[in-house]
Amino acid sequence: MNIEKIFNQENSIYETWRLCNAEHGELTAIEYFGNTVTYKRMDEIIDLYARAFMAMLPDKTRSVTVCLAAMPVAAFVFYALNKIGVRVNYVSPAVMASDPKKYLDVNDTEILVLLDGFFSALSEGIKTTALKNMVVVSLADGIVTIPDYVPASIRARLKRADAIPKIKEALPQMRVLSLDEFLTIGRQSMETVPSLYTKGDSAVVLYTGGSTGIPKGVEKTNEEFLSLARVYNQNGDMDHECGDRFLVVVPPNHPTGLVHNVIMPGFYGATMIFQPFYDKNTFADDLCHTKATFAVGAPSHYATFPLSDLPDGALSHLRWAYCGGEPVSEQMANSVNAAMKRLGVQNPYLVVGYGMSEVGPVVFLTRGRPDLINKVGPPMRGALARIVDDHGHEVGNNVLGNIELKTNCTMKCYYKQPELTKAFFTDDGYAKTLDMGIRDDNGDYDILGRAEDWVAGPDGSKVYLFHIERVVYKDPAVLETEVVGLEINGRKEPVVHIVLQPDFKGRNEEVIVRVHKLCQEHLTKNQMPRGYKVRETFGTNAVSQKRDWKALLLEHDGYCLVEGETVREVNFRREAASSQVS
Repeated sequence: MNIEKIFNQENSIYETWRLCNAEHGELTAIEYFGNTVTYKRMDEIIDLYARAFMAMLPDKTRSVTVCLAAMPVAAFVFYALNKIGVRVNYVSPAVMASDPKKYLDVNDTEILVLLDGFFSALSEGIKTTALKNMVVVSLADGIVTIPDYVPASIRARLKRADAIPKIKEALPQMRVLSLDEFLTIGRQSMETVPSLYTKGDSAVVLYTGGSTGIPKGVEKTNEEFLSLARVYNQNGDMDHECGDRFLVVVPPNHPTGLVHNVIMPGFYGATMIFQPFYDKNTFADDLCHTKATFAVGAPSHYATFPLSDLPDGALSHLRWAYCGGEPVSEQMANSVNAAMKRLGVQNPYLVVGYGMSEVGPVVFLTRGRPDLINKVGPPMRGALARIVDDHGHEVGNNVLGNIELKTNCTMKCYYKQPELTKAFFTDDGYAKTLDMGIRDDNGDYDILGRAEDWVAGPDGSKVYLFHIERVVYKDPAVLETEVVGLEINGRKEPVVHIVLQPDFKGRNEEVIVRVHKLCQEHLTKNQMPRGYKVRETFGTNAVSQKRDWKALLLEHDGYCLVEGETVREVNFRREAASSQVS
């Protein structure tokens, strides 16, 4: 099979997938709680879905919106719609809940494919839209038997009562179908499914960016998706082989989940192991029992590795561990790498990637260089990067600035937002990432954080929160940290949240005193944190699976102030109230 030759042909994403897998018919394409689907059977299922969609979509200019977890239906829906030339919009439940009319009506949505468990949070908003058809999917769809390794709590979620009757009752004005009813339409249709492809047509709109701002619809054509696959193939950076096993923990409604866990493995005869429960604390266990050879997750997933009680060598089947989406400190990477070495990972160091949906979504992905530790290295071949100041002028090495990227995988536009699209690009075609970083003398890039990740110091200057995080990570007791600007007495002030390494559990005050002294040594008085808080873990954002730093902005209690060698607990909301009284 000549993948290079196939990629150089002008085809849809589906047709490229089909051609790439002409020799893989009997290989397992999908695994879902031990239930398997071969590539041959997957193509038959795609055809069935396509016939059902064709029967329900008399106007092919309208689109289908998908709001699902990491489950096989998400892959079937994507390829079926791509086959018949219909655009698919991916929206997470958290994003959809914020404004259903925006994410359904503006996109000319004819059909919403929805996970039943998301309905309760979306029901009132959906009633206000012009939506006519909804296909409701259950986590149990596609499961024949549940293997013994599945915990009792998950078994209960897979066996819960059918929600369809209640949803139909709640939406009498709408055509609501179960997945079985939807597929019956496909079985009854005798229409031959054509492979429709017109160069330049939109394939997908990804509503991403929910963890850092209002999600914007990243619109991509078939060619833009396939140019990304071509770049990976030419760089050899993904190291795929037939029979590789990818654990899909990042939701398909997020571009990392769709591109790296669904589209890319499918071109190489790999197996996608769908896991719809995104519990970072079970990530290592999931990798163990699924025998995954590749993992893609957020740094917060991998930060749990040092806490794992798996025996030595338990992950010897895992070949590469990719992460991205958040800056990774050297200390955190070293801690995770030590854990991966103990667990027997074949290449026991994190491969840190960086990019964004609009231009990749990965522009940096360097394997084979353990010396990078937490840096992302140079751009991949065919991609360009630079660092500029606030006025757009390029800066030299070892100078903090704004990262800009240029690739041939750029999006078509922000969907129906021409002004945003224009503002996103510079006059010479670079994308403004709004992230900050440094390029060293070797040409390796270090991503530090968001350009908006700052608070005003007492003197009015910018205090970048990622500078404080880098100092906190210097203490060997710190496994993870997040610094946020907490509103105290009407001003946003930096506060430090810390998760401790296993060996330091229960030594909170000792660590807080040490971290405070480190801050005094390495930060200016203007940059000093207002308080410190040790926590068991960080929650993760429902959209991105990154650390949910926004949730920390609601926490005002449980912080500690350091006074000499002693620590005093404080509630900043109570303190603010008492200061107003006095």
